[in-house]
Amino acid sequence: LVETLLSSDSLQLRNLKDSSVQVPLSQSPIVQRSQTMPPQKGQIKAGQASCLKQTDIGVFFGLKPLKEKEKVAESGPNELNTTPVPTLGENSGLRRQRRARQRKSKADTNADASQGTGTVNTSNVVDNQGEAGKGRTRGWRGRSWNRRNAVGEVELPRCPFYKKIPGTKFVIDAFGYGEIQGITAYFLTHFHSDHYGGLTKNSTFPIYCNRITGNLVKSKLRIAEQYVHILPMNTQVTVEGVTVILLDANHCPGAAMLLFFLPDGQTVLHTGDFRADPSMETYPELLSCRVQTLYLDTTYCSPEYTFPRQQEVINFAANTAFELVTLNPRTLVVCGSYSVGKEKVFLALAEVLGSKVCLSRDKYNTMCCLESEQVRQRITTDWKAAQVHVLPMMQLSFKKLQDYLARFSGRYDQLVAFKPTGWTFSQKVESVEDIQPQISGNISIYGIPYSEHSSFLELKRFVQWLQPLKIIPTVNNGSWASRKAMEKCFNEWLMETKATL
Repeated sequence: LVETLLSSDSLQLRNLKDSSVQVPLSQSPIVQRSQTMPPQKGQIKAGQASCLKQTDIGVFFGLKPLKEKEKVAESGPNELNTTPVPTLGENSGLRRQRRARQRKSKADTNADASQGTGTVNTSNVVDNQGEAGKGRTRGWRGRSWNRRNAVGEVELPRCPFYKKIPGTKFVIDAFGYGEIQGITAYFLTHFHSDHYGGLTKNSTFPIYCNRITGNLVKSKLRIAEQYVHILPMNTQVTVEGVTVILLDANHCPGAAMLLFFLPDGQTVLHTGDFRADPSMETYPELLSCRVQTLYLDTTYCSPEYTFPRQQEVINFAANTAFELVTLNPRTLVVCGSYSVGKEKVFLALAEVLGSKVCLSRDKYNTMCCLESEQVRQRITTDWKAAQVHVLPMMQLSFKKLQDYLARFSGRYDQLVAFKPTGWTFSQKVESVEDIQPQISGNISIYGIPYSEHSSFLELKRFVQWLQPLKIIPTVNNGSWASRKAMEKCFNEWLMETKATL
């Protein structure tokens, strides 16, 4: 069932409803990769990150309100050239970064200083001191949202350069900037609010996405179907004269990477949010071309982010739940989740226990958007018909779970909960087997290091395999120090690759 979810994007239908999207009868020739670097076999050390990531954690750990900062790229070619000499560019204007909780240890401060790359005009440098955690850049939520012009009209922030595909009229996940001059196609990589933010039921942007994301856009945001243009997965299509292929991003359901073959011969890969996996090195679409420019999800592009592989964490959760339920069949299993995300964990729990998984009505409707009959048969909205319950992350506290268990006292006398996050609150461990729960009475809570973004070593392996000529970070790119640190990583990875040839 978990494998089914992993490949759920393959359910996309091939019939395209938009006349501007054409599926060619035959594949056009693609430049062959000159050399394919054998994957690096860096051992991913189990553990968890020492900083928080807002989209993975939120305030359910009792975090202080986020300290929000400005200044990010909105203009100028602040691209990262992966040759040893950095590309000169300009800091790209006012944007706000959402940063997770401040952490005061020296290690975390050093980690923050290593979040980025590029050589920029230092007059716009953002001070990194005290910037803790892995905040995600979200221009559509910045203070600039309320800026007013000379006549008092509200001005939207300007779309940053890293959301645009040069040589096209395309932007990626850029709905919070109003109608962008010269842009005719708005691509959406997946249905997370920091990517679709700005879309409302009254939006008339021409949205290009795959079927699962399109289902979510229409179902959750009530956007008219005429504006949602569905693209098939793993299929060459033409959008306004440009060849595009959507590839599984291994993030949340419907998440896709976008591979563009530009009219000038350049090949561009935009990962959106993704979790790099060795299986991507078998994608025929990537094997048969040379990617010149890579737009990279750099959420965890810092060496301290070395967490276990997804399947290892899923297996740990499933085995733990199975053992506890075997010892005490009156154990209720709870899994935290977001509106979209963490599905692989709770489906694996339900499968190993031979149980249905109960969801809220809203989450149930979201899961139906996956168009998977196997998933549909596993889920229910009847809380008494399932031993696995999915609850919002913020509800996974001892007090709330104690009250929750009391509602089912006739059936259960013990509760085990799993918080699947990219960061855990326990001390660093050497393997997932060393993860210890927090226990209060008959409630156990496991913080498991499950992330839907790439770890540092997974990013390294992916970049060394792909060997792009240019890398543009799409996350944590709001300060000069961050961009510079990331560029240093990219250059070291590629120099290491060249040295082994």
